[in-house]
Parts: sequence; C-alpha cells; structure tokens
Amino acid sequence: MSQDAPTASPSLAERMHEHIAEASAFTPTRALDAVRDAHETVQVPAARFADAARWLRDHAGFTRFIDLTCVDDPERPVEAGGRFEVQLVVYSMKEQRWARLKTRTTEVMPSVTPLFAGAHNFEREVFDLFGVRFDGHPRLTRIMMPDGWQGHPLRRDAPSSIEPSDFTI
Repeated sequence: MSQDAPTASPSLAERMHEHIAEASAFTPTRALDAVRDAHETVQVPAARFADAARWLRDHAGFTRFIDLTCVDDPERPVEAGGRFEVQLVVYSMKEQRWARLKTRTTEVMPSVTPLFAGAHNFEREVFDLFGVRFDGHPRLTRIMMPDGWQGHPLRRDAPSSIEPSDFTI
C-alpha cells in the first residue's frame, strides 16, 4: 500500500493571486530587504493595496490590524514602483499567524482605514512624516508635527535642521 506524500497547502500569495492577479510572494532582492521575522509577505501594486487588505481580512481570516509603516528609499526609480515602501501587518487569531502586505508608491495610495479602524492614526503618521497620501482616509491631517510645518521630516532627502536643544529645563 503506497501513501501519497502530503501536498503543501498553497501560500498566501498563491491564494490571493486567484483574486488579485498582481499579487506575488515577496522575494528579497537586496540584503536590506531580507525578511527575518518569518511573516508571510505578499507584494501588490499600490492601487490594489486596499483590495488585497480586504481579501486578507475577509477571505484569509487576518482580522486583527497590527501595524502600518513606511520606509523611504529616494534612490529607487519610479519604474520600480516608487520611493516609498508601505507595509501593513495583520494577524489571524484563528490560525495564530502573521501576514505582511507590501507595496511601493510614489506618494498616493488607497486607505485601509475603512477596513481596519486601527489604521487611522498609523496612516496619519505616515502622511505627516513621509508625505504619503491615503485616498479615502476620513481625516488625513498632521498628527505629530505642528500644522504649519513645511515638508515631511522622515523623507531621506529632507534637509536636517540643527536646532539648539536645552536639556537643563
């Protein structure tokens, strides 16, 4: 009697690819991009970011929002998707596993706040510090910098200002 070898279940990227054709498993191309935390990572175009997040929530069971952040790489060409890499991290309570959704954008992408209420202030922070605008966000205003502040301080091409600090007060 022969036993068939168990077949591996399809990856998250393969399952998402059936609904979002542009979805692909993230494969690091540079040492800086290597993922060390073992979160399964799916990469999608910025225009499909909210659709992919909705699919993760509604079809894959990743209902808990954990984090949304941004990394700026001003030397990355627009043809490679843009200088800003936005990452969403979610968690599945049922399967007890993490997932990461990545995209690259020049400056504008859809908001995931309508899907995950916890993303509200995270998107405001990314907007304030990097200048990435989230279409569909209910109140995209500065959250950390003063209202009159010019620019976005975490952009790598932002001028670093030297301001005297008095640590004795």
